[in-house]
Amino acid sequence: MKKIPENHLLNEIYVPESGKGFKRWLAVIALFFITFLLTFPFEKTIIAQVEKAINSQRACPISYESVSLTWFAPGLDFEKPVISGNCFQRPGSDLPLNNMALSFAGPNFSPIGVRFKVLIESENSRLEAYPAVGIGEQVVRITDTTIGEDIFAALTGMNIIASSLSVDGLITMAENQISSAKFKVESKRFKTRSTNIKGFDLMAMDLGNFVLLAEMDAAAKLFVEKLSFGEANSTLAGNFKGNITLNRFNMLYSNADLTGEVRFSEELTNAIPLINIFIQGKQPIDGFYKLEIKGPLGQTRPNFL
Repeated sequence: MKKIPENHLLNEIYVPESGKGFKRWLAVIALFFITFLLTFPFEKTIIAQVEKAINSQRACPISYESVSLTWFAPGLDFEKPVISGNCFQRPGSDLPLNNMALSFAGPNFSPIGVRFKVLIESENSRLEAYPAVGIGEQVVRITDTTIGEDIFAALTGMNIIASSLSVDGLITMAENQISSAKFKVESKRFKTRSTNIKGFDLMAMDLGNFVLLAEMDAAAKLFVEKLSFGEANSTLAGNFKGNITLNRFNMLYSNADLTGEVRFSEELTNAIPLINIFIQGKQPIDGFYKLEIKGPLGQTRPNFL
């Protein structure tokens, strides 16, 4: 063993061990953040801000039993939410939901910003949307969405469909207003239920295919590229295109300007004799009658050409 004279210290004592001080600082900083996360009331603060934002939406109130913060997929989970009928301009016709959740879904690149996931589930419907918030622009991507009879009835006030519709779409917004939208609605097993519309009794129908391709501008004008329903042996079949100026307060007062063709089965004309009066003197082409639909959806009468 090397002997060291008294009153003599090794040079290593005066030289700090490489990286040791930096590691200590990292440990101190990490300990500070861990303590902060454990003691700061994040959940209460975030939930309080969310509830404040929801309560400020007087035109479209949403009620719920409780809301909790989720950490695995950072977000919010609402228990037994109910959307007020005021949101659909139908006070008193509230829509109860099975689930409503909002979670962080990562960064977004067009526009540059952050992306969230919104999941809403009801008895017959499932809505999955990905809103992205950027500088001066917001984009909402709708995918894996199924609209059932409950949401359709809430939106239109008509309890007429007895099946579900798949929806895929893209909505662009600026200053919290829709600037453009593009979507596709379709079903391979589209059915309607027996109902009464404006005094006319309509039978339940199995139409099979249903497809709607459309775009909307900032003025809420819907440009219908394709509206097709029915099959070769279905009770009713038709193909239309044109535009619809949407009424945000009541869908039945939306103004339509559509042209197309329609085919009626013998079963349907026997059930609704008024159809024979409308088509009297008109000549079908391959079983289809040409017609146009103009005026408010809830009051319009088809004009056969």
